[in-house]
Amino acid sequence: MNANVGGVVPLSTVDWHGKSSVVVFLNGCPFRCGYCHNYDLLTKSNPTDLELVKKRISESKPYVSAVVFLGGEPLMQEDAVLEIAAFAKENNLLVGIHTNGYYPDVMASLIEKNLADKFFVDIKAPLDLEIYEKTVGAYSDDIVSNIQKTIQIIDESPAALEIKTTTFPELVGTKDQIAAISKQLNEKIRQKEKLTYVLQQGKGGNSNDPIFQKMTFLSPEEMDELAEIALLNLKNTPVFTQTDENGRVLKE
Repeated sequence: MNANVGGVVPLSTVDWHGKSSVVVFLNGCPFRCGYCHNYDLLTKSNPTDLELVKKRISESKPYVSAVVFLGGEPLMQEDAVLEIAAFAKENNLLVGIHTNGYYPDVMASLIEKNLADKFFVDIKAPLDLEIYEKTVGAYSDDIVSNIQKTIQIIDESPAALEIKTTTFPELVGTKDQIAAISKQLNEKIRQKEKLTYVLQQGKGGNSNDPIFQKMTFLSPEEMDELAEIALLNLKNTPVFTQTDENGRVLKE
């Protein structure tokens, strides 16, 4: 079977915090976020035999505990994700999926087949359709409803969940916006004990969009203020900031 593969990183310690992993990048994404740093994967075509991907995973197996899928949006390629995830499980490796949440049915299939241990979901803005469409540069009536379904499916499963919001002062980075997101998450997620929330400092330098390349970014102190807002609404949930200056820091 062939898939549109963006690459395989044999060893990563940053894509699943606390674990070493082999990372599989899959091309394609339904969104066009202006700040995307993997923009070259959005429309790239690279048909690759999945046996080659499995070989790379096998080579990394002695050094890793997990296989992580990234993109693009990996769940656009359901058959490829299911096949590689099954191979990972056969080799006693954990499976992590980074996703924008647009494909709840694929998520449900992975969970039903017990092929995913943790999901990393990007919640890019408050769950309001007009705001979300503007943020992700895509226009579809089912964007927010699909993301809400994704959150519900994961919440009702045994899989762990990390939600990340990338902040930009000119896009999503105000206290009101983070308050709205954290309140919505608090309302929709019942299993708070398996949730972590990460506020990531957005940087536009690696973007393909000249507007984002020139954008300022929030300071670590401003990120701390946003984390305090999130903590007010996400009680008993670990909230982290992720900045270039300080790395990943748990806020209490």
